Order: sequence, then structure tokens, then C-alpha cells
Amino acid sequence: MKQRTPGYIFIPIVLIAIVVILMMVTPIGFEKSSGFTGSFVNGWKHFVETFSSGVAIGIILIAFIMLLIVNAVNRVVESNKFKKLSPEAQKHYLALSKQGYLKSLLRSSRERQTDEEEEAMILDHGFDGIKELDNALPQWWLAMFYGGCVFAVVYVLAYSFTDFAHPEVEYEEFNTVEQARVDKWIEENDITIEGAENKFADAAAIAEGKQIFENICATCHTATGGGGIGPNLTDDYWVNKVQDDLFLNIYDIVYNGSPKNPQMRAFGQRDELTGLAIEKVASYVYYLNQEQPNAVGGSAPQGDIVPAWAKDGGNAAAATKAEVPAKSDSTATASE
Repeated sequence: MKQRTPGYIFIPIVLIAIVVILMMVTPIGFEKSSGFTGSFVNGWKHFVETFSSGVAIGIILIAFIMLLIVNAVNRVVESNKFKKLSPEAQKHYLALSKQGYLKSLLRSSRERQTDEEEEAMILDHGFDGIKELDNALPQWWLAMFYGGCVFAVVYVLAYSFTDFAHPEVEYEEFNTVEQARVDKWIEENDITIEGAENKFADAAAIAEGKQIFENICATCHTATGGGGIGPNLTDDYWVNKVQDDLFLNIYDIVYNGSPKNPQMRAFGQRDELTGLAIEKVASYVYYLNQEQPNAVGGSAPQGDIVPAWAKDGGNAAAATKAEVPAKSDSTATASE
């Protein structure tokens, strides 16, 4: 008869395995870090969070109770098997027990079973001369199997009747917290026209503004700003003049929309772009108009010259408009 694994060995091992599993399951809201150290830290944070909520305590407590039950059942089975042994086999088993479990485990790993031990374990059935040995499953395996069965039942019940282990619920909770954080940041850091600054000399701001422009504005104004559905942004003609400063005028139109053309959306009022993003876009458009004027193949001028904003007082622009017929109001679908 093989020695059973003592409870003081397999119970702590299984409990440690459960803690490791709880640390490995990373829910939404915990960033996954590369490397063992980062993963361990995030896993430990998640375990502490789960432990403080009582979920981990419940799982560990249920597992501990089940392991105690398994250990008690094993002791009863061991006692019944021991009573069925011959006096010599009982003495041999008691002698092995006195050596200690770990020492016996090391001995069994390097020593083969004796013929007598193997003969005593042969079952009374076979096939084609093949005989089956009655080797008992390891206690740690049985403990994990029965513990897994209990955990599966608890998990199914918890999943069916509670919000536990529902990813969409975790996502909604996390998304609500994140949205509140983002809204607070926008409220504290976003800007309106009163706080907008012309950053056309800031290379980083221009690069970000160009990216936003190409993703959103280029559909109507083309990537060069030369105009398509919308008017040309690189000449000296402007359909709308709502501010005295050119940069603020561009910012106002992008934020509040065009007073003369409803197809020019109010990106700021509709919360499609933040004030900070519009500041960068306006800086990029200002840069296009002042540093890269008159895009090749640009649309015909629309609107009126604003001398204060023209590069050379509007003389070249006036000549350009005289040479190229302007679009009629009926064909203009977007405005600067």
C-alpha cells in the first residue's frame, strides 16, 4: 500500500496554486506589464484588490474546507486499506511511515518496486496477458480534481446569478471611471477661444495639427489645403470674418462652425475635437496660409480679401482672382 500525501503538504501547495491563479487573472483596469517583475506586481495588485473585496477570501476559504474534507476522506480510506493488510505488510507500512513522507518520496523516485509489492497490487483481471496495477492516483492530483469540481460549480452559480466574472460589467465599471477622469481632465485643461494661442512656430504642435487635419479636414479641403468641396485655405480670400485676428478667426470657425455654411461642422461645440486639438489644427492652417500660400492646383478664390491677413497686402491675390473665375455660392459646400 502506498503512503498517502499528508495534509500538511498538499493543502498548502494547493492553496498557493490558487493564489497564483488569482494573481495571473488580470481584469480590465490593470495594465499588463512586460517582464516577470511587472506582471508579478500587477498580479499582486489585482490579488490585493480581489482580497479586499472578499472574493479571494471566499475562494480560498471554500478551497481550504474542501481540502480538509479530502484529507479526512483519505485518512479513512487509508485506515480501511491498512486493516486489510497482512501483519507483515502492516509492519512494513508502519516502518515506512516512520521514515517521513519526503524521505519515502525520494526513495521511491530512485528505487523500483519489489516483485512482492508489485504482485500485491495486480488486479484480478487482464487482457492479452497484460495485467493492470492498482496504483492510486497522487493525493495532490485528487485534491486539485475535487477542488476544481467544486470551483466549477461555484463559478457557474456566481456567473449565472451575480456580476462576478462578467467582462462586460468590469468594462462598464472601468469605462465609467475612465470617462469621468477624462471629462475632468478636459474640464480642467481644455481651452476656449479666449485661451487659444497661435502655435504655428511650434514644430510639435504643427505636426499634431497636420495629423488631425489630414484625418478630418482633408476630406473637404484636400491634404494640401488647396480646397475641394471646401474652399482654398492657402489664398488670401476668406468667406467668414468673425475675428480680427487670423488665427483666432480660424479657431472660431473650426470650433463654432461657419455662419455662412452649415456644412462646416462646429467641431468644438459637437465635442468632436477638444479645444486643445482645435488650437493645433488652427495653428497648422495658419502655417499653411502664411508659410505655404497658394497651393498648386488649388480651388478658385471664394469670399473677400482681408488686407490685414494678406501676405502682400492682397495685390497678388486680387490678380489671381481676376484670372480665375470664382465659384458661385450654389457650388460652395464648405467654408473657411
